[in-house]
Amino acid sequence: MFRLISLFTLILLFTCNSLWADYENGEKIFKAKCSICHVGYISGEIIRENFYNKNNKLLHLKSPTVNMMAYSLKDSPLHVGEKDDPEMQKIEIEEFLKDFLYNPDIKNSICDPVILKYYDKKESMRGKVSEEEITQITDYLFEYQSKRQKSNSKKVLSSIDDVSLLLTQAKKENKIILIEAMSETCHFCKTMETNVFSKKDIQEKLDKYFIFVIVDIDKTKLPFGLDVTYKGFTPSFFMIDSQGKLKNKYPGSWTKEDFIEILNENK
Repeated sequence: MFRLISLFTLILLFTCNSLWADYENGEKIFKAKCSICHVGYISGEIIRENFYNKNNKLLHLKSPTVNMMAYSLKDSPLHVGEKDDPEMQKIEIEEFLKDFLYNPDIKNSICDPVILKYYDKKESMRGKVSEEEITQITDYLFEYQSKRQKSNSKKVLSSIDDVSLLLTQAKKENKIILIEAMSETCHFCKTMETNVFSKKDIQEKLDKYFIFVIVDIDKTKLPFGLDVTYKGFTPSFFMIDSQGKLKNKYPGSWTKEDFIEILNENK
């Protein structure tokens, strides 16, 4: 009996790790092949304000954001496939993406018609993205919402161009931008991830009061002119107001209790 339970546990762990691997591979391909046109996450509230009240003059989007695409494909009124059968819906979404990416036609779009008029004409991706890559992109988009919720809604700053979107969201949602300067080789960054950011009460405070952004200093320049005050410690935390001004900085690693005090000081 114990052996059966152990075998089941191993199978379950392998399956979960495979799902994460598919999602992460799809994310890498999406960023490499699609991020030129499609920007990352922007909150639904800001998107609605942009299109329905500001005629796209707030964000000037020429194509849907990644969360708009995930929602349109899976959950919108024009969604692809049968939502009551996730496995079949994923297959149908993959087939839809292959057809649409290779043979784009506005008549086959599942975007809201009110929004569609603002987008540039879609060019064919034939020869630019393979069918295997589309399969992995499907994995990414299909799991996007659930994985994003589990990852504490962190944003990873990959380009200095993302900064204006952060400020727009901070103003709209009346939140503080919390920047974490980190490195993939930083032991204390990983310790805080395990002992602090994974905790439910920390996640709730971050989601309610902050826009949490991580910057890998080995790959991306710190935004808002923070390089001037940054002393090279990882992790380091910077509180930025909705005008892009530095409010406070906290170099070093922190316990959960100390970090709660930091959040309370700035919320």
